[in-house]
Amino acid sequence: MISQNEIQFLPLGGCGEIGMNMSLYGYGGHWLMVDCGVTFGDSSTPGVELIVPDPHFIIQNNQKLTGIIITHAHEDHLGGLPYLWRQLKCPVYATPFAAGLLRKKLVEVGLSELVTIIEFSSGNQVNVGPFEISFIPVAHSVPETHCLAIKTGIGTIVHASDWKIDKEPLIGLPTDEACFREVGNTGVLALLCDSTNVFEDGFSGSEGTLRQSMIEVISNCKGRVAVAFFASNVARMETCIRAAQENNRRIALVGRSLIRIAEIAKSCGYLSDCPEFIDVRDIGYLPQEEVLIMVTGSQGESRAALSRISNDNHPEISFTEGDTVIFSSREIPGNELSIGRLKNQLAKLNVHVIEENDAFVHVSGHPAREELKQLYDWINPSLMIPIHGETRHLIEHCRLAKKCGIPSALKVENGEVLSIRPDKAEIIKEVQSGRYAVDGRRLIPLKGDVMKSRRRLNLTGNALVTIVLDKHCELLKVPKLSAPGIVDDMGQDVVMHSKAVSSIEKTIQLMSRKQKIDDEKINRVVSSSIRKIFYQETGKRPMVILHIVRV
Repeated sequence: MISQNEIQFLPLGGCGEIGMNMSLYGYGGHWLMVDCGVTFGDSSTPGVELIVPDPHFIIQNNQKLTGIIITHAHEDHLGGLPYLWRQLKCPVYATPFAAGLLRKKLVEVGLSELVTIIEFSSGNQVNVGPFEISFIPVAHSVPETHCLAIKTGIGTIVHASDWKIDKEPLIGLPTDEACFREVGNTGVLALLCDSTNVFEDGFSGSEGTLRQSMIEVISNCKGRVAVAFFASNVARMETCIRAAQENNRRIALVGRSLIRIAEIAKSCGYLSDCPEFIDVRDIGYLPQEEVLIMVTGSQGESRAALSRISNDNHPEISFTEGDTVIFSSREIPGNELSIGRLKNQLAKLNVHVIEENDAFVHVSGHPAREELKQLYDWINPSLMIPIHGETRHLIEHCRLAKKCGIPSALKVENGEVLSIRPDKAEIIKEVQSGRYAVDGRRLIPLKGDVMKSRRRLNLTGNALVTIVLDKHCELLKVPKLSAPGIVDDMGQDVVMHSKAVSSIEKTIQLMSRKQKIDDEKINRVVSSSIRKIFYQETGKRPMVILHIVRV
């Protein structure tokens, strides 16, 4: 039971990593969840595209989870809800834009009629259990982003994940300095703050300034132009539309997520004077210099539109020499290899690539150091807790806060429970945390046996063996061996395949002379002999799956 004299903060995602945000606040015997996001799979998670936080702790306390607040419509803040809500089962609070995206996702998993979504707007206040929550509008790379002022009986917590200071965000409201100062004047017990750009000096830059630059960059492009950015960045979408109009280009959206976001944006009153997009099937009939394509896949995702086009796997579009691809985004840590592969493929096609280092084509949605300092000044917190960052970001953010005169700064990572009191703050325990892979229609532990076996198969391959024995353990048929990914038993590896089959036969013959042998021992000895042969020939020890048929 959480006492009335403390607030507990427990991150289950987003602290020690960028992405998969899930924060819990406990007070007066109740819990409040802020965000429920996903991160994305990579080469270490074969067959897995989405990963969600392990919600075990809060499921155990489910009767005390009073609500889930979604701060904004990014996948790493709301994408986990369709997969975890059945276990959480509580009301969800979101802005109209985030709610629109969430409802479409819930339809896909059969939850559209079950989840209660309560919409809020900037300046609203809601009471969720013992928490009184005010929503402070901030600029970010998606409309209707909010920081939270969470008021309790012992003080106010400001949750500031994903924000920046931009006086001209183009879409949505600018960051509300007056509202932050008002909260600060009442006293802020703790600030939990975005750490993504803590190593970046100065300010993150304005969407308004970027627009004119994009118009000029595109004016210098001769052939077809494709602009890749995160689909949720409606301001960037509108900038591309204006840049196309200024340069007499027609506009097409390529990628389901872009089309979905455009629909939601229009339903919420954004993009109101946007011209009609051209059908992707008509792109090939227009002169190349009259076309601008907005595409998904800025992070090199293999199934996204940009990768498919560059690999000539898209049914309607292909790149030709003289086309230009503009990466209007920053590389997310961990995506460097996939983005590099994509850019190399574009180079092979003689497609001109423009990225952040070449021209002013992107501004971040996260605060740089001067913006962090301004927020400190506005609210004057007693304690700063860095969130939304890898370990190195969290440590540096603590250094910056202390340097700026904040009395205390503490690093907390996923699974650590921080007790916050007016007189002190300390980590009091650690609870179960981790990750689950979204594997088709189920969730499986990322560190569980299924994923361990899948990773091993991905690295070493597997050998499938079937042997047929009589009651004396004599072979009745030649063993069947299949080793996909290791042996081409019809090609140059036929000798290796024969050696492995012979080894199985010899092993069984030796074992059949003994009086007592069971299937478990046969499995162990035969598997060992096969791994030994493959190691001698290939340097790999595959996983062996042995089927024993007794006749």
